[in-house]
Amino acid sequence: MKPRHRRPWIGAAVVIASALTLSACGGGDDVSTDPGDDTSTAATDAAEVSGPLEVWVRAANDSLVSYEMLFEKFTEETGVEIEVFATLTDFETKLSAAAAARDLPDIVINDASQLGNLQSQGIIRSFDQSSIEGGDDLSDAAWSSVESIDGQTYGVPFSAQANLLFVRTDWLDNLGLQAPTTWDEFVNVAKAFTTQDPDGDGQANTYGVAIPGSTQRGYISWNWSTYLWQAGGEYVEIDGDTVTPVIDSDEAIEAATWFQNLFCTENVVQPGALNATTLETNEAFQTGVVGMYLTGPYNIPTSDGTAVGGHYTVVAPPKAPNGGTSTMAEGTTIYFMVDSEVEAAADAFAEFMITPEAQEIGMVGNPKASIVRLPVNTTVDSTTVRDGDERWGIAQEVYESDGHYEPIAVPQWQEMRQAASDTFNKTISSCGDMSAALAELNQQYEQILS
Repeated sequence: MKPRHRRPWIGAAVVIASALTLSACGGGDDVSTDPGDDTSTAATDAAEVSGPLEVWVRAANDSLVSYEMLFEKFTEETGVEIEVFATLTDFETKLSAAAAARDLPDIVINDASQLGNLQSQGIIRSFDQSSIEGGDDLSDAAWSSVESIDGQTYGVPFSAQANLLFVRTDWLDNLGLQAPTTWDEFVNVAKAFTTQDPDGDGQANTYGVAIPGSTQRGYISWNWSTYLWQAGGEYVEIDGDTVTPVIDSDEAIEAATWFQNLFCTENVVQPGALNATTLETNEAFQTGVVGMYLTGPYNIPTSDGTAVGGHYTVVAPPKAPNGGTSTMAEGTTIYFMVDSEVEAAADAFAEFMITPEAQEIGMVGNPKASIVRLPVNTTVDSTTVRDGDERWGIAQEVYESDGHYEPIAVPQWQEMRQAASDTFNKTISSCGDMSAALAELNQQYEQILS
């Protein structure tokens, strides 16, 4: 067993749960599907599941509380202790430091978009999907998010989501409009929200579209991706282990020019958008400054608790002129670290986290923070779990039918997304030549990939 000790660069870990005796279903305030049915495969073969298990998770505050609920439940069912380190600050940097010190944890729970980065570092282990009990219940879309370019599986999906369009219904009603279903309708509604005083206060203080245009964490590229895919474009084409940049295609130029026009021609985007992260953009929508916002379903609970609660709806993103309906898909993945000496416990942990019981706890166990936005387990119904809230059913349907992941299996993807964000932010801020900018970005991609 490798030694457990405090790492000087991260501070003390949070130790969850003492060694508990094995129980099929313990008490406590959980939301299991059937209190009389042990849905957790982790509760079996206890003799083979030894610990402790060291888990790092990119989370903080209320999200960490939600994870702790699941970790305590796992320990209750298996007797396996979990040592947790959690942070949102420089998570990847701290993980790289642990790798350099040859002192990796057993499991890392992080964004699905980190797949290529982690796999290229050689710090996560691959496995056969069929070895994960309960894996057959996971959606094909979710499993696709953990497949590397070499065709191997490098993680267990835990949560999924796809971007939706949030729209102020009271503004639509005030102006006699409907939620947009096409790009043209989207622009028309955005212009009306900007110029026709939809809140009726007699002031020109509203805007059509909220966009996080900051380069931080690649936000502007992240927001634009949906339109790229709807137009039929891609960042890269992947053929086996060959990755070819295609960000200067006609389809990409069409989507980028249309997106730029929201800022430069139509003038329907909130002020300061090019410096706005998602935090400021959330606030713009939730305080009544902006009437439409392309974002993930995780913003439903937070928006419901603000002044716009009860005054907005969620719909599928408006489709492109060619009929394209794709939308940005994302997720959270359980990664197995190499050199772990408690692989059986790690496997059992992942198997527990994808059970209906754990998925539901992650969705609604802590009302302040849903760490399972959409379940990856197809036997769990979002609308039912969330007390008949049909918005979550829409979110699930959009993810399953139109969810499109970034090329996250490409090891250089984080650098490439940042390059795209820098290009978009710079070009839009000067209302420059988007075609030339994408041609230059394509050359930059070739250099990165080489």
